[in-house]
Amino acid sequence: MTIFKFIFLALAGTGSIALALPAYGQNSELARARDSNFNNGYSLAPAEAGSLQGSPFLLPAWSAATLRLAAGERVVSAPLKYDVYRQELRVRRPQGDSVVLPLAQVREFSLTGTTPARRFVCYPPTSLPAEVSGAAAEVLFEGANAQLLKFVRKEVVKKTIDSGSYATTTTISVLDEQTHYYLRWSPSGQLVGLRLKRASLEQALAGRPAALAALKSRKGSLGSEVELVAAVAALDPLLAPAGH
Repeated sequence: MTIFKFIFLALAGTGSIALALPAYGQNSELARARDSNFNNGYSLAPAEAGSLQGSPFLLPAWSAATLRLAAGERVVSAPLKYDVYRQELRVRRPQGDSVVLPLAQVREFSLTGTTPARRFVCYPPTSLPAEVSGAAAEVLFEGANAQLLKFVRKEVVKKTIDSGSYATTTTISVLDEQTHYYLRWSPSGQLVGLRLKRASLEQALAGRPAALAALKSRKGSLGSEVELVAAVAALDPLLAPAGH
């Protein structure tokens, strides 16, 4: 079993607090691994690196953030990037290098450099469907009876492009982003998959007739994330389990 190294990060605030942060290793941004296409946290991997195109990160730039480790209650403040291909965090230290932090070591984190801030929860992989197991759940809405969660992953896919020559094509490897939405019922923690379609939410609400009736009275196709969030937020008071 790998022995964790302890990297000390300074917490921003009125006082300087040192917190031991476990990670699989400490790496220079420019020298993570010789066989890695993503060994540079400051800029994107060049397209020619392993013939793989695209960024592994949710956001390309460093974002101000806070994170809470699975083994503790203290909150660490530091710039980070979320690698949605490897499902790990890059936490930047004041020196300029970074710590690679697997999501298994994280309870939750928030990207506070965005407007609004974006909160992610790292549920145990065994509690999640296979298609999102190991990924962090972005909490789009959290109410008394349900959460609306968003999972983003990137996977390598082959893409055929026109090389410009007559009847000649080239196959390249690209990182393809995949997004999955789920309702998480409280307090059971049960997850129900959703798509950006009204019919999908109607199906998820089949066992909650009051909420289903209210949804049918709402206008809109729920074809966008904004519409879906608004609908779940409006329906949450009606989503209590039977008997409550």
